[in-house]
Amino acid sequence: MNKIYVFICCACYISALAQENIPGWVERAKQAVFTIETYDHNGNVRKGNGFYIQASGEAISDYTLFIGAVRAVVTDADGRTMQVNHIVGADEVYDVIRFKVSVQRSVPFLQVATTMPVQGAETYLLPANEPVRKGKIEEITKMKDSFEYYQIDIPLTSSQVSLPLLTADGEVFALTQADVSGRNKTYGVSVPYIQGIHITSFDLLGKTYTSLGIRKTWSENIEEAQIALLLYASQQDALTYLETLNDFIATFPNLPDGYFGRASHYARFRGELATSDVEKMQMLELAKEDLNMYMKNNPREDESLYNQAKLIYETLLDDSMTESQDWNIRLASEKLLGAIAIEDLPIYRHLEGDIAFFQGDFEKAYNSYMIVNRSPVASSLSFFLAAKTREQLPDVNPNELIALMDSAVVKSMMMPLETVAYLQESIDLKMQFGQYESAVKDYDQLYRVLAGNITDVFYYYREQAKFRAEDFEGALVDIAMAISLNPQNAVYYAEEASVYLRIQDPVKAQESVEKSLALDADFAPSHRLLGICFVRQEKNDEACAAFRKAKELGDTIVDRLIAENCR
Repeated sequence: MNKIYVFICCACYISALAQENIPGWVERAKQAVFTIETYDHNGNVRKGNGFYIQASGEAISDYTLFIGAVRAVVTDADGRTMQVNHIVGADEVYDVIRFKVSVQRSVPFLQVATTMPVQGAETYLLPANEPVRKGKIEEITKMKDSFEYYQIDIPLTSSQVSLPLLTADGEVFALTQADVSGRNKTYGVSVPYIQGIHITSFDLLGKTYTSLGIRKTWSENIEEAQIALLLYASQQDALTYLETLNDFIATFPNLPDGYFGRASHYARFRGELATSDVEKMQMLELAKEDLNMYMKNNPREDESLYNQAKLIYETLLDDSMTESQDWNIRLASEKLLGAIAIEDLPIYRHLEGDIAFFQGDFEKAYNSYMIVNRSPVASSLSFFLAAKTREQLPDVNPNELIALMDSAVVKSMMMPLETVAYLQESIDLKMQFGQYESAVKDYDQLYRVLAGNITDVFYYYREQAKFRAEDFEGALVDIAMAISLNPQNAVYYAEEASVYLRIQDPVKAQESVEKSLALDADFAPSHRLLGICFVRQEKNDEACAAFRKAKELGDTIVDRLIAENCR
């Protein structure tokens, strides 16, 4: 009995002595420490620690805990649970993350040390639900940007990662990290370093942030935030991006960009946001409300009217069934006229042309595009559209059309992909109006733009342009190139035969035709060409047999040749 009494007394003494050595700020500081649970898309859970460094709910933990997470919940010292609202900054290399917890009021937080402790200084490891642990700083090394990385003489368990390390005065200076060296020590990364991590718009596409499914905070720099909003549009599905737009507007309620972005999103993605035709029309109602807010917050009235007109027009262009009493092409036109009345800009006139073209008013569209073409911002597109609308009007002047198309080609030369498209349009136009030599020049330019990376089809079509331009030698070279690239095409040999016939060489023409028929014995045009070769060689019986075979295979052109040569 006496032994038990002595043991109890000793235990009480040791406990009292331990309490005397614990600083008075410990219990208060523990209120800032919490546990975290993160959840991925499949509902899988990871658990860890963290702590507040601001009364507003700003906190830090380890990055690994958040990889793949779409949601995170913190549980504080009193058992209250709160959602993680935003990621503020992260560093995959140092395995740290800073985030914002959705709090209703100010929360207990740890004051970050302004003067960093030195080697040999006392430090305290502060778990949430375990006794505080005391140790000393054994080593300090430098990390990125001259911040400190600490080694503490305290063994660390796996459950004690991402806890605060505090000075003797109760100020936090580091976040604990696991000992991967096997030295049974605690390591700590500088809290001031973690405080300095911010998300820039350039970071968003990097793996560090794309691995995090929780929403990221907006930069205080408005231009950075606007760029981020655009980047999210290419990364997120329609529903997720709508949440992003809502968050942007809540953060920047007086910025017009968010309202116009959300209006555009409602209008353009109504099919993905709605489940019925009724809901689709409701999306347009929401878009109209946002357009009103956009107008209210944008100091440039003409810009607001133009953007509204453009959105309405593009929505109708995508789906004409969208048109309603409050969302129609007439309204788009009225808003655009209002913008032009305030400031007559070429970009506004370009949209005027688009709307007129949509309405079938080609003369008005042409005149609007030509206003743009006479301005410093004339583009390949404005010249191309002017050509296309002029083509719809009576009394078409081929030279005017071709001049407009040539201007489109010249304007597009800095963008090869566009140049290819406009050159092909120009070639078609010139072939249509019999300007074959000019079409050949366009083919030559197309060859240069494509750096010679062309196929047999290119040579085949350029050969036809050269043939019509009576450049028979050039035509033979091109059709020979087409054959060398695709020797199994019967049409190419028939085309080669046509050129030989034009230069009065029926023998070579016959050789080409026979090669064509060897590949496709039922190719009617080749039988017709073979008949012509025989006529030129005064072999009428053979010619008539070939013509009859062509007719048998469905060639209607051959009737005249039969009438002339086979009586």
